[in-house]
Amino acid sequence: MADRPKLLCNPAEIVPLMKQGDPEALDRLTRCYGERLLAYGRRHCATEEHARDAVQDALLAAGEHLEDFRGDGSVEGWLVRMVGRACSRMRRGRKNNPALHSDVADLQISVPDPNPEEQAFRAELAEALGNALLDLPPLDRAVVLLTDAEGYKGPEVADALGLTHDAVRSRLARVRRKLRDALDGVRAELEPA
Repeated sequence: MADRPKLLCNPAEIVPLMKQGDPEALDRLTRCYGERLLAYGRRHCATEEHARDAVQDALLAAGEHLEDFRGDGSVEGWLVRMVGRACSRMRRGRKNNPALHSDVADLQISVPDPNPEEQAFRAELAEALGNALLDLPPLDRAVVLLTDAEGYKGPEVADALGLTHDAVRSRLARVRRKLRDALDGVRAELEPA
């Protein structure tokens, strides 16, 4: 996980500058949070283009609706929620879009494979994981992706999704168990007897 420079990412500095209409403030916000927001968008939107659009929409909305930021959570969590909502808006009406399914099915495990059989096995597992993720309710998918794929800590995930830390922990345990069961079933089908 890349460290962000403290000076650049100080919300206590950026928020007042944005409220004053400082054009540099939005640029600082983008440099500070843009990459993590884009990574989140890539996991929650159907396409790269939608992910980029969602991040851009969230950052512009942050500039326009800063008065809506209550300040009881982190700026990053507020932005993550906005990206998630933008991705949800883009997904509506696209439930049966094969592009969404192919993007998740294209997930690859980045460990070098020793032989073609192992490669095929890993590809099947990656596809099963992608399908299992798609079958999860959006909130459960967000919890597991923010925690396991993005590296956010429990309190950060709770803040970003508007949940309690205990709710995040219990959801995460339940979702991991569900994903493990789905993958165990695929392993049992694929492994030779």
